[in-house]
Amino acid sequence: MKKIVFINPCRRENVFQSVKHMRKKAAPPNNLGILAALTPDRYEINILDETLEPLQFESDADLVALTAMTSLAPHVYEIASRYREMGVPVILGGIHASLETEEALKYVDSVVIGEAEEAWPAVLDDFERGELKRTYTPPLPTGEQMIPPRRDLFDEAYFLHAVQTSRGCPFNCKFCSVTRFNGTKHRFRPVEDVIAEVASLKQSSFMMLDDNLIGSNAKSIANALKLFQGMRGLKKKWGAQMCIDVVEHDDLLSAIAAAGGSFMFLGFESLESETLKGMNKKINLRSTTRDFKAAIRKIHDHGIAAMGGFIFGNDGDTKDVFKKTTDFILESGLDGCELTLLTPFPGTKVFEQLKEENRLTYTNFPKDWAHYNGFEVVYRPQNMTAEELLEGQIWAYQQVGSLNQSLRRAMKTLLTTRNLLSTALSFSFTYELRKTVSKRNEVTIN
Repeated sequence: MKKIVFINPCRRENVFQSVKHMRKKAAPPNNLGILAALTPDRYEINILDETLEPLQFESDADLVALTAMTSLAPHVYEIASRYREMGVPVILGGIHASLETEEALKYVDSVVIGEAEEAWPAVLDDFERGELKRTYTPPLPTGEQMIPPRRDLFDEAYFLHAVQTSRGCPFNCKFCSVTRFNGTKHRFRPVEDVIAEVASLKQSSFMMLDDNLIGSNAKSIANALKLFQGMRGLKKKWGAQMCIDVVEHDDLLSAIAAAGGSFMFLGFESLESETLKGMNKKINLRSTTRDFKAAIRKIHDHGIAAMGGFIFGNDGDTKDVFKKTTDFILESGLDGCELTLLTPFPGTKVFEQLKEENRLTYTNFPKDWAHYNGFEVVYRPQNMTAEELLEGQIWAYQQVGSLNQSLRRAMKTLLTTRNLLSTALSFSFTYELRKTVSKRNEVTIN
């Protein structure tokens, strides 16, 4: 029986892994679990996840399959090179390899470009014949072709399992590469399949993996309502990433709460209208969504916690952006936040702009991809120095993520949601990010 080893990579100095006890808060690699589910029984399968433990190279592997985000590309190339030295063929997929395919092919035998459901059977057939192609470019799978992962292969240490209901995003934000990888068409799995998967989870809590759970048109909203109505009575608590336009639909918010929806992560990105226009984040500029504080209040009124993401370092940002943003977070009652630095990922319009303007400062690829992680400055900002931008991010985290602030925020979340999962995340999310970002940049925590 031939053995396939699937590897989910993670460097130990990764900002989210630098605190040892956070490792078990990782979610399992659903993408690799899905490939395992598509693999015939005639193969032995092992899933190795570096977010849980250091990688042990398996000399008895017959085939290795890897995936990688951009910041992990150099590390993945090292893993791939080691296995190839052992005579084991390596397949690489994921967003980075799909957008930087020629680079990836220097280090692996084959690259799957895009989503892999339709490609994986062909990869295995070619592998068995010893005729692996250099690239596989399958069509995007339909919702009906999307299947659950092999959860029986996942380690029991994972804190929060995940379910995906759709892929693709109808929006095309300047800083985001999702549409390059998953397309702009929103493809939904059959609602009955999703409900059955949720019901099968052993855990009482889980995450929705969708980049945009709700969608933007009447058909997608009706689909979401059908899903949430079908989840009522399953007694599960869950959270998801959503666009702020969810607040335009009281029936959706009510259905989310009734289905066990406990928290949502919203991409606010910036408080400045001109910056949002420059990002092509039009969804945040509607008259019904532009008042972020009112949006947060409405979400709270339904007993749901609101987490928010903000990006520092946009061309319109000056040094006052840090105080403006932290004041908003503290005044609005936001239950948690992620404060990242603008990062020009491959395939995005931001990358092309900064490259054309000769403003990228880390260009020794593939080695320098390690710096493209959302928490390092990899370009010359327009209205401040790189040092000021990094120091501003750290300062902002210290304002919103102190122990006192995190405890106060968690108590407010508990009163709002009456939900222990939301309360735990409200306390830990920003607090742990503050500690890890400060530690990474050697800033003393008071």
